[in-house]
Amino acid sequence: MDKLNIVVISDDIDIKIKIKNLIDGDRFAVSGFFEYDELTALKILGHHPDVVIMVYEGDGGSVFQVAEQVYAELRGAALIMLAETVDIDLLSAAMQRGIRQVLPLSETAEALGEAIQKAHSLEKKRSAEGERSRIKSRVISFFSGKGGTGKTTLATNTAVALAAQGKKTLIIDADLQFGDVTVLLDLDPQDTIYELAREVDEMNIDVVKSVLTMHKSGLDVLAAPKSPELAEYIHDRTLEIIISTVRPYYEFIIVDLAPGFSDIAIAAIENSDIVNLCACVDIVSLKNVKTSLGILDALRQREKTELILNRAASGIISKSDFEKILSLTPKICLPEDKEVLSSINKGVPFVTGAPRSAVAKAIAAYVNTLCQE
Repeated sequence: MDKLNIVVISDDIDIKIKIKNLIDGDRFAVSGFFEYDELTALKILGHHPDVVIMVYEGDGGSVFQVAEQVYAELRGAALIMLAETVDIDLLSAAMQRGIRQVLPLSETAEALGEAIQKAHSLEKKRSAEGERSRIKSRVISFFSGKGGTGKTTLATNTAVALAAQGKKTLIIDADLQFGDVTVLLDLDPQDTIYELAREVDEMNIDVVKSVLTMHKSGLDVLAAPKSPELAEYIHDRTLEIIISTVRPYYEFIIVDLAPGFSDIAIAAIENSDIVNLCACVDIVSLKNVKTSLGILDALRQREKTELILNRAASGIISKSDFEKILSLTPKICLPEDKEVLSSINKGVPFVTGAPRSAVAKAIAAYVNTLCQE
């Protein structure tokens, strides 16, 4: 039985941690933690959760405004409110806005679990009629603490492999100054993320689609700006809005990030379901991965992080050294392969141009696990 997908909304980090600790990990999975701001409802709609837990923190305007929008626009998402004090006025206001359950913050884990199940069951009855087809969407970011790890090549080939399997896939080149996704795909886009950023206040899926370029594999591509100086016009909020807007329409959204922890990178990581931390098997990469994991831990993003080792070969530093020092088993371990450089120079992804190569088989195996999850 699939776990129920839950998002939690609160401005208080301690309350978020408390709620996470109360939620039964065998039955429920928390896919996102958000604050109350102008993007809250959009982010919730993009995640397509089964249950939304909203914490009432004295500002009824923000809570109820978000609740009304989610209830109206997303059938199938049950709303639960937690509050320090529950009274008849709060109950009445909550029920008028489609909130299924109102519980005190002091509630037990068992009671919260029962409330989640009950709210979900009630919402399923409402969603039986008129619910639009829901796409299970996952955002996967490819990130590295330093350059030269092959991150863009891995992101691009993963995206093409997903599209080749018939999965509705979008790749966002968020390496805003020196993005190379279109080079690896041999594309010359007319529009880029820069043109889309100029429409940020009018953002919707039709606006996004108008600036995308399609690869022959069926992959949709949102290209990086054509000139490095245009990167300054794209902000972290812009990327958040783009990801939240496209989530309901794609099964997989691949985000290729520039090396380092910029505001753009942190925004993408926080809005991702999986963060692939890419590294080569050498002492410098080992040091950078260890540092990056520490930062991701401080950002509370470590749990979603997976390690990809590229160009793994026998040497002084090995895969086992990474596992021992980092206490982290690589999700993928890619061998050195001459087909990679050849595919880059030809603008043909190795998963389609050299499908029998060792690296192509490794990516294909990884994609198969993604499609089966």
